[in-house]
Amino acid sequence: MKRTIITLAILIAATTSFVFGQSKNEQDIRKMFEMTADALVKNDLAALSNYYADDLTITLADGRTGNKTQFLDFVKNSRRESFNFDDVSVRTFGDTAVVNFNRTSTNVTPDGTKSKSASPDTATLVKNGKGWQIVALQISNEQAGNQADGNAEQEIRQTLNTIADALVKNDIATVSNHYADSYTFTNERGETTNKTQRLEVVKNTKRESFSYGDMNIRTFGNTAVVIANPTFTAIDASGQKTNIKDRATLTLVKTNGRWQIVAIQTTNNLLNQAGNQAETEKQIGEIMAE
Repeated sequence: MKRTIITLAILIAATTSFVFGQSKNEQDIRKMFEMTADALVKNDLAALSNYYADDLTITLADGRTGNKTQFLDFVKNSRRESFNFDDVSVRTFGDTAVVNFNRTSTNVTPDGTKSKSASPDTATLVKNGKGWQIVALQISNEQAGNQADGNAEQEIRQTLNTIADALVKNDIATVSNHYADSYTFTNERGETTNKTQRLEVVKNTKRESFSYGDMNIRTFGNTAVVIANPTFTAIDASGQKTNIKDRATLTLVKTNGRWQIVAIQTTNNLLNQAGNQAETEKQIGEIMAE
C-alpha cells in the first residue's frame, strides 16, 4: 500500500511537470505578467514599480527609448479600460528570462474616446531580491487591423479639436497629454522651443477662441502630417484682442492607441500679412495720385 502511494505521488508530480509544461520560474513569470496587466488598468504605480527594474529601458517602434521614471509618468497620466498579455511565451536561462507576447489594450483619452491598441513585444527579465523584474522592453509597430476605432482622419480631427478646446480653457494637463515628450515648436522666425517651454507659453496666454481650419490630413501608418490654418483670438493683459491666423504643418505619431503631436512649424500671421499688403497698396495708390 505504501509503495502504491509513493508511486501515485511520483505520477502526480510528473503529470504536473510534463502535462502543464511549466517550471516554477515560468509560473512565477506568468503570474507577474497577470498582475502587471491588472496594475496597468488600475494605474497602480506602486505595484508597477516592483515589476519593472530601476534600470528599465523601453525601446519604442520608432527607435526612441525611455526609462522607468518616464514609463511610470506615462502610466500616471493615461488611462486604460483593459490590458492583456496574450500568447505569452516564456524561456528561462537561469536567473534571466525572455518573454514574447501580444499586448492588447483599450485606451481612454481625457475626453472619453476609446481606442484599441495591440502589438507583438519582447521583454527581458532578471530574477533578483525583488523577484522577477522587467529590465528591457521592445515594443513593435501596431499590428494591422488593430487601429483605433473609426478611421485615422476622424481620430486626428478629434485630437486637434480637443487640443483647441484645451488651449482656450488653458487646460495644461490636456494639452500636455496630446504633446509628445519630444515635442518641438518652430515659429516663423525659425526659433524652436520644446514641450516644457511651449506649455509655459500656453499657460501664460489667454485666448478667446482657437480652431484648426482647412485641415489637410495625410497618414502614413502610425504617422500623420497635417496642414492647417490655426486661427485664434488672443487677449493681452489690458484686454485688447488680436486675431491671428497661421499656416502650420503638424506632425503626429500614434503610440499606445492615441495620436500625439511631435512637431509643429508655423508661418507668419496670415491676417497681418493681408493687412500689410492692403496698407502697402494704399500707400502706392496715394503716391501715384500725387
